[in-house]
Amino acid sequence: MADSENSRTLPAFARGKIKSPAGTSEGLPHNIDRRNLLPVAARLLSTLVAEPGDHWKLSGPTPVREMWPRWYTCHQQRVRATRLREKLEKQLLEEAGGLPVATLRNVGKDDVVKVHSFADINRMASQLHAEHLSQARAELRWRRRRWKEADRRLGYSATVALEQELAEQAGISGRVMWITRPSSLTEVTAKLHCLIVMHDPSLKLEDAPWPELRTMLKDLIRIAEKCRPKSCNGPAYPGKAAGVRDILNLAKQYQDAANKLGEGSSKLNQAPRRLLALHAMELYLNAFLIAKGVDPTTIRGFRRDLGERARLASDAGLVLRKRTVVHLATLSASNEYDVVSYAPELTSTLSQVNRVIATVDELSRKVRKALRVSS
Repeated sequence: MADSENSRTLPAFARGKIKSPAGTSEGLPHNIDRRNLLPVAARLLSTLVAEPGDHWKLSGPTPVREMWPRWYTCHQQRVRATRLREKLEKQLLEEAGGLPVATLRNVGKDDVVKVHSFADINRMASQLHAEHLSQARAELRWRRRRWKEADRRLGYSATVALEQELAEQAGISGRVMWITRPSSLTEVTAKLHCLIVMHDPSLKLEDAPWPELRTMLKDLIRIAEKCRPKSCNGPAYPGKAAGVRDILNLAKQYQDAANKLGEGSSKLNQAPRRLLALHAMELYLNAFLIAKGVDPTTIRGFRRDLGERARLASDAGLVLRKRTVVHLATLSASNEYDVVSYAPELTSTLSQVNRVIATVDELSRKVRKALRVSS
């Protein structure tokens, strides 16, 4: 799987400050080329798969429109793991003084031979003096010890394992998507985007059919953009023009309302209190992500997924307690928002309301501190 990456293929919701490719703020860039083809496709697809439509299937096999965001999230995580592994590998080589190999001199016709294992040394034992043999074993043992100590400090081996696991997951997810029958133009575009990202991420392959496939992806992007409904009256989505401070103020109102309901001891207040708190969490995370440059369209694509918002916010610099990050992911995994809103028979599965309020309080403090906004 030719799946190496460079920075040009990062999507609109990658780590750090995120900006849309050069061009119009709403439509496509004036020119789509090798530099921006994949990011433009990712930005458009993240919007299209989040938009409702009559053509979406409600039952049957998982549609491509649901597969693509999951695959792309896994792919992004793999890209970040690869970059971290490359960074740690460089640090590891510096700290360990090179690879864990020993140098043998005057071996047969070769002046210098590098060996990576004791088995290699043993195979050459007949060509070495006993003193040189002992020195080689001692050197390899010492270099391995330095390598392992530096590896343990940096976490290099764990990062390599994570990178391999994510690459395998992305590969499986992508291959399943390729064999899934599409039901819309958006899904065809998503499948082609996935194919090119996984096999030609740098957009450099010149043998057929890769240039033709890149041209087809451009054509699909432009057709999909033209087919999108355009709004003639104001913003295409409520809250699109809202500023960070306005969103923070709205979040604070929901938080205060949740706290007000908590002043009574009635259990009848617990569901609306929880719902207000959940919405406050979403708004606090939205404000932080927008302040960091994330496209509001991308944020809207997360729907009620607090866990994904928290992950992206952490990548962008928001420092939360591990317990809080886990709680936000749990709230999403258990569909707590929908349970509170529509499924009273499942309220026993909800997390403790005090834990929910504590998470809101932490988000309020740390988002405002990170953005240096007073209450």
